[in-house]
Amino acid sequence: MSVTFNQPDMYVTFRDHIRHGDVWTAEVSLPMQDTPEEPPYLYWVVVDVIAPNRDLAYYIVSVMYPDYETITIEDVPLQPDEL
Repeated sequence: MSVTFNQPDMYVTFRDHIRHGDVWTAEVSLPMQDTPEEPPYLYWVVVDVIAPNRDLAYYIVSVMYPDYETITIEDVPLQPDEL
């Protein structure tokens, strides 16, 4: 496969995805443990995911962080005025 360096017909930015309602913010709790002697704790990650709906965003996050303890995603996508 070769990479071409032509100009694209369209360039879709992250802001475009936000304007179309395709960006979901997920909060993920991950179990962590620095050493076997120390007690486990939760590591909190916030990630923005591009997906056409909340269910697919949830699935993407669950695949990205398979060891998650909890995943929370708002019922509405990220809004342009929230940037």
